[in-house]
Amino acid sequence: MTYLQNKKIFFSLIDEYAPNNNYFTDDDDARIKCALLYSTAYQELSEYRTKKEIQEYSITGDPEHLGFLKRNLPTAYLIHSIVGMDENNNFIPVKYKILGEFIYISNEKDVKVVIEYEPYLEPITQDTPDSYELKIDQDLQMILPYKAAADLFKTDPGENYAAFEKEYQRRLANIRTSKFGISANISEGEF
Repeated sequence: MTYLQNKKIFFSLIDEYAPNNNYFTDDDDARIKCALLYSTAYQELSEYRTKKEIQEYSITGDPEHLGFLKRNLPTAYLIHSIVGMDENNNFIPVKYKILGEFIYISNEKDVKVVIEYEPYLEPITQDTPDSYELKIDQDLQMILPYKAAADLFKTDPGENYAAFEKEYQRRLANIRTSKFGISANISEGEF
């Protein structure tokens, strides 16, 4: 989902959606505050789960000059796995060491090193384009406008922000934190 699609939900929730307006709202206060409200809410939800990304490095083996090649680690909130693969995409052991913001990879053989990670997200700002693809999972994207709406109304004594905050907390409590369900392998035999 794009930032614009999510903002339209936000403007609809706060009853300020204007589809014929270039900004999709006639409420200047909501329009001006929108990016700043989204920035903190987006960051908070990214701590639950972001879309994983992959970084690959191809290492050419040099048995005559053994050593470790220095590569930049991706800017990651969390690294899930680091694996080595041969030219046929079979998993193979690879020697590596992480030091600071770098990964040192052994050049003893040809290997493709694949790093699966969750990136730090770029904060949403006034300059974030409407076409920006949100990098949190869809269930979290659908919670995001509720958090932004609750934050918008927290300082407005004429509005009841508690309804939005309560709905945000209810939805957040019901999200799945795991990508995989329980699995079991059952084979024939005695129990």
